[in-house]
Amino acid sequence: MFALLQRTPILKLNESNSATMDTFALVIIIGVLAILGIWIAFVGTKATAKPGSYSKGTFRKKAKKLKLSKTQIRLLETVIAEMKFANPVRALENSSTLDKLLRQMMTHLEEQELSAEEKEFRKSIIYGIKQTIEANSEQAKIISSTLSLPINTEVKIRGSDGTTYVSYITSNMQSMIGMEVPGGQNQENAHPWPKGEELSIMFIRGGTDVYAYKTKVLGYKNVRGVLSVFTEHGKNLKQIQKRHAKRKKIGRPAVLYLVNIVETKVKRKLVRQAVVNKSRNLLGSMQDISAGGCAILAQNVVPKGSLVQVDFETVRGRPVTVYGKVRGITPNPPRRKTIHVQFTNVSRKNMNAIRDFVYEYDI
Repeated sequence: MFALLQRTPILKLNESNSATMDTFALVIIIGVLAILGIWIAFVGTKATAKPGSYSKGTFRKKAKKLKLSKTQIRLLETVIAEMKFANPVRALENSSTLDKLLRQMMTHLEEQELSAEEKEFRKSIIYGIKQTIEANSEQAKIISSTLSLPINTEVKIRGSDGTTYVSYITSNMQSMIGMEVPGGQNQENAHPWPKGEELSIMFIRGGTDVYAYKTKVLGYKNVRGVLSVFTEHGKNLKQIQKRHAKRKKIGRPAVLYLVNIVETKVKRKLVRQAVVNKSRNLLGSMQDISAGGCAILAQNVVPKGSLVQVDFETVRGRPVTVYGKVRGITPNPPRRKTIHVQFTNVSRKNMNAIRDFVYEYDI
């Protein structure tokens, strides 16, 4: 009994020491893991600073968020590794870095011994990457005021009667902004909107970002021989739409041909075939173009909904043929109208030619 009583405190002391040592060991393990985590993060940061080194997981996650396809992601990763491109993740976040990467990819493509068809195919993937990222970027874009718009910026003016006119900025002052009066040379309609009337104005920045705002007419004045309507500035403008494809001004002649759908009977079945009517054409001037469509200025027009073939050149000596549908017609006084064509069928080679012009990646 005495011996048992003498041993009991010793047992309690040993249990206490064991618990203390376990706690101490746990603290050491946690400390080691924390240091290891910091070291891995530090090494990872240094590694991504080296050309061609980056976190593939982060890159793929961002690429998928921008809705890039598996084919596009694989091509990007392959070329990034071959070229040892610095900071590839930033290319998905910054437009100028992306342009730098894609231009290098174009140069890399031209240096390879591939067939013309294969080069056109890979070129279309590269442009598809640019267009996809551009369309799905979530950057919020706000213009503080129309005071920043340069002269000659194209705008669309809609009055209270709902009629829309194509115009351009003729003057931009601190207190007001001036735009060409549609049909201003016609003295019978020289001042189409009374002072104080509300107008809706729409314009495009960067080829893809569409802005709109409401303003009021302040008065009229001639600017360098052009009668202009002056309105209040628009403030804190937020984009209302983002076009799927970047649009660029072109200003080159274009020829439109009507396309007729002809039905013929083949083995008791009706077969529909598109036939280009070469005997009926329309001359115009292509004002702007994108991978999705174009706008053509002309005196005569074809009906809305018409199927058309459009022949033009992106640059002199580089002919392009596209097929499309007339989606709308906008008055462009005094005697012209703008025909809006949505592309429905474009060959890969011709689409690459259009994108070469729009994005200026051609080398």
